[in-house]
Amino acid sequence: MENESQHTSAMPRDFTFQLLKQITNDFSEDNRIGVGGYGLVYKGTLDSGEVIAVKKLYYKHPGLDSDKQFQNECTNLMRVRHQNIVRLVGYCHEIRHKCVEHNGKYVFAMVEDRALCFEYLEGGSLDKHLSGT
Repeated sequence: MENESQHTSAMPRDFTFQLLKQITNDFSEDNRIGVGGYGLVYKGTLDSGEVIAVKKLYYKHPGLDSDKQFQNECTNLMRVRHQNIVRLVGYCHEIRHKCVEHNGKYVFAMVEDRALCFEYLEGGSLDKHLSGT
C-alpha cells in the first residue's frame, strides 16, 4: 500500500551544536519558524545549500530516562518513511560543563544540548493547514 510506513537504513547526520547555532544565526528569532511542546523550531541553511528545520529541544535534566527517551525518538524517526511525515536528516546530542554562579559560588554545571533536524517543507505547519490560517 502506497501510504504505509516503510523502513529505511538511511542514517541521519550527527550535527554539532556549534554548527546548528551557526546555520540558525544563533537560534535567532528571525529564523524561528515554530513552537512546540518539546522545543522551538528554527530554519537553518547548511553550507551545501540544503535548508533544514532544527527543533531545539527544551532542556531536561540529564539522566537515564531522558537519554532513553531521546534515543527512542531518534530511532523511531530514523525508521519511519511516509509521504505525510517529514524526514529526519540529523540530530545533535552534546553534554558539556559550564561554569555558573549558584548561591553565591561558582560551580560547574552539566549543560545538555539536544536537537532534531528535519527536512524543511515550505508552507508552514500542519495545524495551520488544517485550520485554514
